[in-house]
Amino acid sequence: MNSDRLLTVQYTKILWSYKYILLRNVLIAAILTSVFSLIIPKTYKSTALLMPPKSQSDQGILANIEGLAFGDFLSSSSDEVSNTIFAILKSRTMMESIVKKMGLIQRYESDNLEEAVKALRDNLSFEHLEEGSISISANVQTPWLSNDQDEIEARKLTAEIVNYILSKLDKVNKTLQTDEARFHRVFMEKRYGESIENLQVSEEKLRLFQMQNNTIDLAEQTKAAIRIGAEIKSQILIDEVKLGILNKTYKQDHPEIDKLTMEIGELEGQLANLDYNSHDSGNPNNNLFPKYSEVPNLEIELMRLQREVEIQSKLYAFLTQKFEESKIQEARDTPTIQILDEASNPIKRFKPKRTIMVIGYSLIAFVLSALFVILIEFNKTGIRSS
Repeated sequence: MNSDRLLTVQYTKILWSYKYILLRNVLIAAILTSVFSLIIPKTYKSTALLMPPKSQSDQGILANIEGLAFGDFLSSSSDEVSNTIFAILKSRTMMESIVKKMGLIQRYESDNLEEAVKALRDNLSFEHLEEGSISISANVQTPWLSNDQDEIEARKLTAEIVNYILSKLDKVNKTLQTDEARFHRVFMEKRYGESIENLQVSEEKLRLFQMQNNTIDLAEQTKAAIRIGAEIKSQILIDEVKLGILNKTYKQDHPEIDKLTMEIGELEGQLANLDYNSHDSGNPNNNLFPKYSEVPNLEIELMRLQREVEIQSKLYAFLTQKFEESKIQEARDTPTIQILDEASNPIKRFKPKRTIMVIGYSLIAFVLSALFVILIEFNKTGIRSS
């Protein structure tokens, strides 16, 4: 511990003995750094802040169509929207447009468009901030030994580049959305026409089935047929009782017996048209009530046809709303991005940080000078000892 303290005291004495040299070197480094920071190119930075457009979901429309569980398959998440914006910002089309619009080939002293685009990419930054907004920044440098006019032009140019990026971004994004809406509208228009045809076909099938089988309301018709059949059957039983009494009372050729026999036969014929055991193909069922034996099959077929009409009706309602929405989307001409902060001419330079440079290089000069004088003293001490 004592040896370390003694060594520190020795170093301090050495540095103090060379204090003028150290101070001179630090001053020279500070002056040179100050001069250098005055003549090197100055960098000005302008920044704009925007919010990605909200993702458009079709849940509101789907919620009005009861029974259709389409979910969120038509919606796009905010991450997808942000990724689209970053893809547009970093695209070569965007970069070349900026270079041509701002005349950056001459400013960057590039030989061709490719080199100017590469230089522009190095001076642009796009950042997705935590709160969901997107930051767009552009750096513009002045020439060496720049004057006030050069600095004014650099301030103006950096703001113009960022604001041009915002306008170009909105234009390209709007074009992409319009194209997507057009494809969507064409597809929906085709499906809308097909839906109308399918609905008409299903409705016509249901109408023909009801006409051919007299199924206006199958459930009520079946109930009425059962009630009427029960009445006819009970009347037949009553007439059979009466006929048995007449057979014991009168002769077989009695007019009342013949009349009652004919009545029973007619009632049995009526019952045969309702009875599920009837196989009288020679007498087609043109009555209001379906045959008992045909009710199960008629009910199943009617249910299928009604279900098809209901499905086609709901699909038609869905496609009608989507078709109208796609036409509105295609004709929409509103801004697609929300600009929170437009770019403005920066007042202070972004680089160089002169104070940091002077302090930093002065410290480096002090450390290097201190090491140099310590090495000199050690060499001298070593020579004296020898």
